[in-house]
Amino acid sequence: MRRAAWVLAIALALGAVSGCATARPWVPLTSAPQAQAELTLVWVGRGECERFEGGRWVRRPEFDYEFSVEQRRMGDRWESVKSMRRRHPAYDGSAGERAQTYFFQIDWRATEPAAPLRANVRTTLGDGDGTSDREFRRSELRFAAAGVSSMAPFDRYRITQQYDYEGGRLTETVELNKGDAPWVRNREVATLFAARTFDRAPTVR
Repeated sequence: MRRAAWVLAIALALGAVSGCATARPWVPLTSAPQAQAELTLVWVGRGECERFEGGRWVRRPEFDYEFSVEQRRMGDRWESVKSMRRRHPAYDGSAGERAQTYFFQIDWRATEPAAPLRANVRTTLGDGDGTSDREFRRSELRFAAAGVSSMAPFDRYRITQQYDYEGGRLTETVELNKGDAPWVRNREVATLFAARTFDRAPTVR
C-alpha cells in the first residue's frame, strides 16, 4: 500500500512536467546558431535519491541516476542543459521516462559589491531566483514546481551547489519540498570536463 501511494504521488506530481497537455515544459527555442560562450564546462556524475519517511531520510536507489550537464557561461547569462538516465532495473517509471532532458537559464543581476550575486532563474521545471558568491563557488537556486498538482507531495525545488574548480568537482543537493516540509532529495557528485587538445590520439588499441 505504501509503495502504491508513493508511485501515485510521483505520477500526480510529475505528470504535467513529463508531457501532459495542461502544462508544456519550457524549452528555449532559437533558429540561430548558439552564441559563442565565454566558458563552456561539462559536468558528468551521478545522483543518489533519498525520501523523507517517518522523520528520517531513507535511500531509494531505484530512483538513482547518471547525468551530464553542458554549462555555457556568456557574461551575466548562463545556459545549461542537463541530461539524466535512470538505469536501475527496479525503476518503475513514476518519475517520468528513464532518459530526460532539462533546460536552465540563469540571468545574474548586478548588486552592491559586498552583497551576494542574485539571479532570475528559468527552467523546464519552473521559474524562480538564485544567489551566489562572487566567484560562483557556492550557489543556491530556488523555484516553484510548474504544473504540479495541488495534491502532489512537493511544490518547489531547491538546488544547492558547491563548485570546486581546482579539484574538478561539483557537489549538489536537489531538494523537492512541500513548503518547508522535505519530501525527496538527490545528492549529486560530478567531475569537470573542460576543453583541451591532445598531442596524440587519446585512445589506441
